[in-house]
Amino acid sequence: MDIRNVLRVKEIKPRYKVAYIPGDDSGFDVMEGAMIVLQAMDKAFGLPIDWVRADMGWCMWAKSCQEYPEGDPRRNTVPEETKQILRESDAALMAAITSKAGVKGFKSAILQMRQLFDLYINLRPAKSMPGITCPLKGDPKIDIVMFRENTEDLYAAVEFRPTPKEHFDMHPGMARFKDKEEVAVSWKVFSKEGCERIIRAAFEYAKATGRTKVVCATKANVIRATDGMFKEIFLNMAKEYPEIQAIDENADATAMWLIKNPQDYQVIVTPNVFGDILSDEASQLVGGMGFAPSGNIGKDFALFEPSHGSVPKYAHQYKINPCGLLNAATMMLEYLGLEEAARKLEAAISAVLVEGKDLTYDVFRDNGDPDWEKKAVSTLDMARAIARKILPDYDKHDAEISAKAKEMCAWEHLPQ
Repeated sequence: MDIRNVLRVKEIKPRYKVAYIPGDDSGFDVMEGAMIVLQAMDKAFGLPIDWVRADMGWCMWAKSCQEYPEGDPRRNTVPEETKQILRESDAALMAAITSKAGVKGFKSAILQMRQLFDLYINLRPAKSMPGITCPLKGDPKIDIVMFRENTEDLYAAVEFRPTPKEHFDMHPGMARFKDKEEVAVSWKVFSKEGCERIIRAAFEYAKATGRTKVVCATKANVIRATDGMFKEIFLNMAKEYPEIQAIDENADATAMWLIKNPQDYQVIVTPNVFGDILSDEASQLVGGMGFAPSGNIGKDFALFEPSHGSVPKYAHQYKINPCGLLNAATMMLEYLGLEEAARKLEAAISAVLVEGKDLTYDVFRDNGDPDWEKKAVSTLDMARAIARKILPDYDKHDAEISAKAKEMCAWEHLPQ
């Protein structure tokens, strides 16, 4: 495997078709801010991207429930037209979406996308950012890239509630649950192919980027069939990369050492559930979830998103900082081969953080500023500050760019 063929768009083109998905609740606000910055980039040096809107998430679930009766397959968080738009796009940029537990028939939009397009790599970097202090003593410099398996494990969504009677005879360990009032089961499903390709991607990434260490985080000491297979494949594959130090750790030990010595980690490869937890932990060390990007990458398509949620209580209040989505946009630009544009966006974000003036409440608060309530600006104002670093005469174009961004991310027509 050449990792450049996986972490890069399938075909280099003079222009790309990219779907943008405004998401739900505060996701709309953050996407509007991101579009201010991305339009400023286009005006400054020409961004070879044609944007096409697609919608998914709770907003589409609510809309489809108004239009279709219970049991109709068109009741979904992902409309068929959205799936078609994504099939025809080179990549997608998605703002945060809302998921709610206990809703009959509801299916996670992002889980559907990961499985539909076989987006088996969940790439989650955690890197120290200028102007943002690590909460750990000594302010260690952190640069971790997490390769989280993205389509299997407990997130394969093979679940039973109630559990069929025949399942109690499938394994001796189920006998003690036979007489329980109610039993729910979620299968932890691994395949050899699934383990091999995510582990290979991690080693190839380390090799291509000059990193010297890959850590495998599992609970193979307890979960011996699934995590045991993941560990076994990791250790066998490590023999093909003698120049890279391969370290096997229990996931709970990794969680501890991430807090003690995060600077010692370079690349971590892990199954889905542990990757979810460890990547969130690592993000808290470099500014919090508001800064954390995530790439869902497969052989033919990639979808980039922030790792933070949609924060329904702040919907349409423009309070959340746009950096998580803009960092995801940086990953997307790299995926499309637009490295120079990616570096300019990264530099603009860093410049605003270092200046420390035009920041949203969460950045001030999480960075320990006692006057965060007084100093905070809106999502859009922080986005405009970033845009000015890219387009020095941005203010001449603000009315035009802001109006276009608002139009692109209009949410009023969607049900609440």
